[in-house]
Amino acid sequence: MDDRGEGVGPGMSAQLLGTILELVAHPVFVEDRRFRWVLLNRAFCELVGYPREALLSKTVHDCFSREEAEWFGARDQELLSTGATVEAQGVVTDAQGLRHVISATKAPLRGPSGEVTHLVGVVQDITALKAAEEALRQANEKLGKRALEPTVALDAAQEELVCKERLALLGQLVGGLAHQIRNPLAAITNAGYLLKKALGSREEPELRQALEIVVEEAWKANRIITGLLDHARVQAAARETCQITEVLDQALAAHPAPDSIRIVRAIESVPPAYVDPHQVREALGNLLRNAIEAMPKGGTLRLEVRREGKKVVVAVGDTGPGIPPEQQRTLFRPLVSTKPQGLGMGLITARMLVENQGGKIVFVDSGPGARFEVQLPAAQ
Repeated sequence: MDDRGEGVGPGMSAQLLGTILELVAHPVFVEDRRFRWVLLNRAFCELVGYPREALLSKTVHDCFSREEAEWFGARDQELLSTGATVEAQGVVTDAQGLRHVISATKAPLRGPSGEVTHLVGVVQDITALKAAEEALRQANEKLGKRALEPTVALDAAQEELVCKERLALLGQLVGGLAHQIRNPLAAITNAGYLLKKALGSREEPELRQALEIVVEEAWKANRIITGLLDHARVQAAARETCQITEVLDQALAAHPAPDSIRIVRAIESVPPAYVDPHQVREALGNLLRNAIEAMPKGGTLRLEVRREGKKVVVAVGDTGPGIPPEQQRTLFRPLVSTKPQGLGMGLITARMLVENQGGKIVFVDSGPGARFEVQLPAAQ
């Protein structure tokens, strides 16, 4: 037997067989029953990066990594046990360390009595094909995302338009009804005080409790009207240079936290902000009130001030129950509230006041509790 495997196939000379195999573009090899290479063509040697003389009588364990050799060996064992052609895809690493994705077909070569004497393998290097498939997959994925972008942008624009229409309608409604509603509320409140005065010191606990409910509910309705009017009357910002820490302190003084709530401050040195201090104080007051109301049994109110580029950022966080994911998308919609008796005007008014300064307010889902960040333009 010469180095081209003389005697491999009956009825054909080894020289002619070797010449034919050298002309085949795909890598071809022949193994004996001990899985040693006995015949290899030029294409196979070029694929693995070793000369033919270094491969003959060797096995895959002499050339490839353990994992790759075991993959080849498993296919060989399968062929010998079943006697059927085996097709599989795998990866091999050549002598230069380059990885090739291959598709291999192994078929049995039988002797005169029908026994399997050799294994014939034909290999196709599909590395470029796999790379093209992956590039096509990524391109299709990007194309799909780009196709969705206009839809997402359109949905967001439509939602914003609906929100503005609701706000405009609400402003007109509140402006027209506030006076008519406040007059009867004032009359109810005055009547309640007069009845309490007339009751004097008489022991009428049920009547006294009923009067207190009347007065309290009238004041609650009045506060709702005030909140709606505050939103409807948002004016152009009278911007000036001011220290945002002072504005935050003023907002906290207007909405003091009870003793059950601990206040933690993380205040950095920041430049002055260029905003309307009254509108920003009102916006921060809405956030502070929401945070305090979210902790009826006590907790921690965290206040942060920091600089981010040309922005001054004020953060208000609480340790309350937080905001469920399904409610986070509707946080800044008017007339949508997470509170049982809320109108959902606090956050939308705060956002309008902040955007009036050229700023932005965002909800940060950091947990536990809720955290809102107000981004305002720095004066320098």
